[in-house]
Amino acid sequence: MLIHKELLELLGGGERKPKLIIVLGKGGVGKTTVSILLARILSEAGPTLVESLDQAMHLQEYLRLPRRNKAYQVKPGLHARQFDVESEVKRLGERYATLMSQIMPGLKVLNIENVVDMVKYAPGFEEEVYLRELMRLYRDDRYSFIVVDTPPTGLMLRILNLARLYSFWINKLIELRERIVSLRYIIASTAGIKRDIDDPVLRKLASMKKEFDELNQLLVDKNATRYVVVATPEPLPVYEARKTIEFLRSIGAEPNVIVANRLLSKSVAEELGVSGVQERSLRELESLQCREGCARLYIPQVKNAPSSLDAVEEIIDSVKIIVESR
Repeated sequence: MLIHKELLELLGGGERKPKLIIVLGKGGVGKTTVSILLARILSEAGPTLVESLDQAMHLQEYLRLPRRNKAYQVKPGLHARQFDVESEVKRLGERYATLMSQIMPGLKVLNIENVVDMVKYAPGFEEEVYLRELMRLYRDDRYSFIVVDTPPTGLMLRILNLARLYSFWINKLIELRERIVSLRYIIASTAGIKRDIDDPVLRKLASMKKEFDELNQLLVDKNATRYVVVATPEPLPVYEARKTIEFLRSIGAEPNVIVANRLLSKSVAEELGVSGVQERSLRELESLQCREGCARLYIPQVKNAPSSLDAVEEIIDSVKIIVESR
């Protein structure tokens, strides 16, 4: 495992614990394999968790995890967990339904199950469930590193963008609620009525603002988060890699590792008639620059797609790494 030292220096810098390594890329490019590979390498330096947010559940299958939403040790220093978004959607929906009925008592006349459905099918609700899982992971200091295997690009970028959007709208809601509370207080004072200006809605909004502001800071903090962008040498995955890097820069973050996965040998590519496509796609992927220190990983195509920890370990020594400094 000759690539450990270089990769650990890039991914493991800083004192914060845990550090999240978020693996991004188009569906089907091998994010789960890359996530397991990175987690296995990082586990040499400290307790590491690899967690999959992907609904395809490949991590659970590959590592033979008995249950979802439970971390299992799969090797000394290495743990794995498959996140179950469906159960969390239900749980958070029930929590919000209860909160809504407390803040707005009129909702109690409605069937609570209808309220739960109304909440959980709201646009952006599933993305919020993922955001809250990221919040939980940032606070889980049992691990030095947490490698996050993510859903496909489109959904994951919406998830990351939602944190900023929530902060914006919560600020607007706080401003609106403060005006309402102030007006109520003025009216009550004018009428000689003593009124408590403490407002449960403002308290809840302030709590949510604090959570999402903290998350937004962590997502762009180099000491808290590293980003890995994965693509196969084909036009669409490389295009999505480019768009992913553009998005990261729009929120003030940078890619730290760019992975070219499933590289065919020259002879195999020529035999299959795809050597030209692979070469062009690889050149385009290599043209994507990192503005800070960055590693490029080149992972060869293997005969059988890795579907276990042992299979992933077998390819580690064949991975080529080039570290670029800025």
